[in-house]
Amino acid sequence: MPKIKGVPPVRFILQSTKEPKQPTYVFLYFYYSGQRLKYSTGEKVCPEAWSKGRNQSRAIANAKYPENTDVNINLDKLARFTVEVYRETGGNINPVDFRKELDYRMGYAVRPEDDKGKIPTLLEFIETAIQERRNQPNANKGTIQAVSRIQKLLTTYAAEKSKKLAFEEITKAFFHDFKAWLFAPPRNLQISYVHKLFSTLKMYMKDARQRGYHSSEEFEGFSIKKGGTTKFALSFEELEALAALDLSDNKRLERVRDLFIIGAYSGLRFSDFSRLRPEHITTLDGERMIGITTTKTGEQVYIPLFPILETLLAKYDFTVPTISGQKMNDYLKELGKVAGMTGKFLVTNSAGGRKKEQEVEQWEKLTTHVARRSFATNFYRGKMPAYQIMKITGHKTEQAFRQYICIDAKTAALDFAKDAARIMNIKT
Repeated sequence: MPKIKGVPPVRFILQSTKEPKQPTYVFLYFYYSGQRLKYSTGEKVCPEAWSKGRNQSRAIANAKYPENTDVNINLDKLARFTVEVYRETGGNINPVDFRKELDYRMGYAVRPEDDKGKIPTLLEFIETAIQERRNQPNANKGTIQAVSRIQKLLTTYAAEKSKKLAFEEITKAFFHDFKAWLFAPPRNLQISYVHKLFSTLKMYMKDARQRGYHSSEEFEGFSIKKGGTTKFALSFEELEALAALDLSDNKRLERVRDLFIIGAYSGLRFSDFSRLRPEHITTLDGERMIGITTTKTGEQVYIPLFPILETLLAKYDFTVPTISGQKMNDYLKELGKVAGMTGKFLVTNSAGGRKKEQEVEQWEKLTTHVARRSFATNFYRGKMPAYQIMKITGHKTEQAFRQYICIDAKTAALDFAKDAARIMNIKT
């Protein structure tokens, strides 16, 4: 948008430029009348696809990043509305009201008839944030559903406790009371879920603070120790046995088994390997590859098209069968029983905030995520450098990756024995 005489420039700046290929949020900055407006556009752009300019910065739209065309349309609208609000008010508007006006004009919030300038409650703010996400191009439905579940819990809590949940109510006392409520019957939530809930709550509290709705820092101390989780992965040998299982008399389980094996040899999340199509098959320097932009992170990843992968994908004309994640996980347990996965191990149940160990059989814990964990674990045990595996799994740090892989004390001891024997033989 060209610079307009008498109006300060509207600038768009990336939140971070450390990772060129990692999508990062775009913020609008507008300095006027001695004040600063910082506004989250809700858009994400990879730094390598960002064109810097003194008064005009926009996303680079090309064959690799076609979605940036829509990003720029929204940025142009925001720039135009920012100039309009500035001109209409003569710059006599505070940043909080400025943000609200932009929300109204962008359609992110409904303009109230009689409560102009009113600070929203936490629940009202989350509702607005959910609408913002829904209005974004390529909005992640999974993220919206997760936030909506948290919103419902907060709404029920507020109703039972007769609270409005204004931002000034989000204190340490609220933290302890809400935490106890989540762990109490009939909810009996797992520690890991409550950990995620408070992490999301803190994210929205930070966003609201950036928009000028409150200045509290008390919520920064809302912390719940996540606790360990029981890891479960299938070895290459177990995967081969599963792939060889004759399921010709049960086509439903055969499709589920094939999908699981595709996940175990691609390392992709279910949201990605369940949508593989012919256009995701490519060739790099003579090597057949799967090339796909991941749903969760928006990153482009490439995975070698191993023979077992190519055989299974070709079986379905490189268009994998369609199934929901819930049904897939249900059928996997049925598959595990048929495959004789009766090996026992201890798992930790933290329902209601209390940790309790119980013995289960492998088939009870067989999910789509086990496929991805098996990929990471097997190739790591095969001495593949962690950074190469991380390029596929998407882990940002080796510490996070090592926590993800599944190597128990027994497996570690066996690996050590093999490596020690190899080293000793070399030395002699």
